[in-house]
This record gives sequence, C-alpha cells and structure tokens, in this order.
Amino acid sequence: MKQHHYRDLIRRAVLSNDGKQLDLLAVQLNDAQRAREILRAKGYGNTGTSASATAAQVPNAPRS
Repeated sequence: MKQHHYRDLIRRAVLSNDGKQLDLLAVQLNDAQRAREILRAKGYGNTGTSASATAAQVPNAPRS
C-alpha cells in the first residue's frame, strides 16, 4: 500500500473513534519495528534506515 493509504486509514480510525482499527495499525507498526530491530542485530541496516531498505539488504536464500 502507498503511504497516503495508511494515512487515510489512520485518519478515518481516529475520526470515527475506531479503537479496533487503531489497535490493528499499532500492532502492525510494532511488528515492523521489531523486524527492523532483529535485522539490525544481525548486521543489516543503520540508524535512520527504513524498514524496507533494511530488509532489502538481506540476501536472497539460495534456491534448491
């Protein structure tokens, strides 16, 4: 999804006081942050590097 789509999801959830949707978005954000922390601990990415840029540094697994 594009950034503006996420912005619209957040905006609608806040304006409609939709706690369930906000919780789902918070879980997703937390999971992405944790994944970035794991990758950094394994030597990928730097401070300030986006999660997707950090993930892009991981080499592809060899195909069997």
